[in-house]
Amino acid sequence: MSKKDWVFFTAILIAITMVLFPACKHKKPAPITTDMETTQTTTQTGEGQPELNIEDLIFVPGSQYGLETVYFDFDSYALRPDTIAKLQKNAEKIKAALQRNPNIIIQLAGHCDERGTQEYNLALGEKRALAVRDYLIKLGLPAQNLITISYGEELPADPGHNEEAWAKNRRVEFNRGQK
Repeated sequence: MSKKDWVFFTAILIAITMVLFPACKHKKPAPITTDMETTQTTTQTGEGQPELNIEDLIFVPGSQYGLETVYFDFDSYALRPDTIAKLQKNAEKIKAALQRNPNIIIQLAGHCDERGTQEYNLALGEKRALAVRDYLIKLGLPAQNLITISYGEELPADPGHNEEAWAKNRRVEFNRGQK
């Protein structure tokens, strides 16, 4: 085999390899910040959540009931001062609703922006939802009326690919359901 044939053969082999084994796109997750300790103490386990048949519940956005979405910094589940203020307002509204109907269930839906792997974002969304749940329990809401779910990056509030969109997607939304 001549040198020219060898170069041609190698080029064909590389082209076939690239077609058969494309480069995998892998998002490297950034480490989760630990500034949570300065804002609250929490177990982050989800223990004490009510045993419910979720399929029997219909959830509607809590914004219909005046519950505000809370937002988070990049790669964090720490509660910011503006988040704490919103949570205190939301807790009062939820307490009032529970006095009228103790069967209300509040679903705390954690969301992330598109950066990070799917697994990482699902875990971070859950940590955000649990941080909100733990804080609401500290404010006196009954644990049996609060459930968490993580959607990770799957349901963006803004489909954009910039910091403005990402800031809207790093959130916990309140959805209201009934037992």
